[in-house]
Amino acid sequence: MKSTRMKPLDAIWLMMESADTPMHVGVLATFHKPRNAPEDYLSQWARQMRESHEAVPPWDCRVSGRPGAVPGPRLIEDPDFDLDYHFRHSALPLPGGDRELGVIVSRLHSHALDSSRPLWEFHLIEGLEGDRFAFYVKVHHALVDNVNGIPMIMSWLSASAKARNMPPLWSQHMGSGERGDENGEDESADPVEAIVAVGRAASGLLRNAFRRKPDGSFLIPDGAPRSTLNRRINAQRRFATQQFEQQRIQRLADATDTTLNVILAYLCGSSLRRFFKEYNALPDEPLIGAMPVSLQERSEHLPGNAIAGIRVALGTHIGDPLARLEAVKASIRAVRKDRASLPDEAVTSYVLMRAAPIYASQMPVLGRFVPPLFNLGVSNTPGPDQPRYFNGARMESIYPVGQLLQFSALSIDCVSYAGTLNIGLTGALDTLPHLQRIAVYMGKALADLEQLVLDMELEAVL
Repeated sequence: MKSTRMKPLDAIWLMMESADTPMHVGVLATFHKPRNAPEDYLSQWARQMRESHEAVPPWDCRVSGRPGAVPGPRLIEDPDFDLDYHFRHSALPLPGGDRELGVIVSRLHSHALDSSRPLWEFHLIEGLEGDRFAFYVKVHHALVDNVNGIPMIMSWLSASAKARNMPPLWSQHMGSGERGDENGEDESADPVEAIVAVGRAASGLLRNAFRRKPDGSFLIPDGAPRSTLNRRINAQRRFATQQFEQQRIQRLADATDTTLNVILAYLCGSSLRRFFKEYNALPDEPLIGAMPVSLQERSEHLPGNAIAGIRVALGTHIGDPLARLEAVKASIRAVRKDRASLPDEAVTSYVLMRAAPIYASQMPVLGRFVPPLFNLGVSNTPGPDQPRYFNGARMESIYPVGQLLQFSALSIDCVSYAGTLNIGLTGALDTLPHLQRIAVYMGKALADLEQLVLDMELEAVL
């Protein structure tokens, strides 16, 4: 039976998992049925999927061994692989709107994956109003080589509306499915090398510390204000969505001499400011968003989930919208400058060293004594400019569904797709029972900023 030893940066996601913090990521996508689709279109699709039992690694592999053990856990082929367990077909109750879809996705995302089986599920969901349907996929982060599962889904879908008889998702390799050599060994998964890398990282960070110490630096960061978002959470999740035309965001970025990421961070900060002011729970200091950055873009080969984060102050303490925008712009500019100062040869070591406080914060006893480094997660994943299809059905929207770390109750994740920006908000239900309000306030913050920019342009003309 073939097996592959997991890389340390992948196995860490298994180590951080607890009953309250399952470490899977999800993707929710909605589709419009093709024109003249038969009544049993989705039943045919489901039957076709179930008939395809050819799953490739790691879709047919389960984890063997304890995450914290040496030499570490392995992915081994599951002799009892049961496709009917992993692929599920269900329907929404009437009226089949976005609210009903959000409720079912919230419930599905709240349950941890079964560690005795391959770590994924695929849910086909019919019954959406407007002749639509959806699917929700969840995969353990230990198997995903990117910040989220969006690139995996995009590579599976077709750019052609005429494509038919498309293979199921589990018949294609995801990034982690091709790890290891012919004998199932992975040279870069050596735990001893990982320890040496941490030592190299410590040396490099100390050298940087003596050279520069800006407040809130990417390399030597300050903490974050304690807020409602940093309470202990349980496994129950709430999920909400928001969608904008990308042109609206880009017009504002051009008019304010900023970038799309700056506008998105501004919308997050503005909506959170309004939300927490309603509950008289807004900290005096700015909330800090952690933006995950895949370090695969650097020249060095990086093993597994090589993801670090840049900490962005969201300006939630500033009342004036334009001053808040400038503060967010300055924060992103500063942390990107720090990140660029890190030498290429230090990137892998840096990932291990930089993440140590985050890992420590997830330990059952130690975690409560580790001050928060951030208040929420914020991410933006670029997607294709052109529509994607599955068996003729056009994808209308796609949303990341994030995982939450302990003491961090919110993740706001965006993906650009076919002229739209699709934002998924994943929150801890006990902390944020009214999560949808934040999504609504993002829309209001966008409209308010558009009006401010328009007023300034008119004033300049007059």
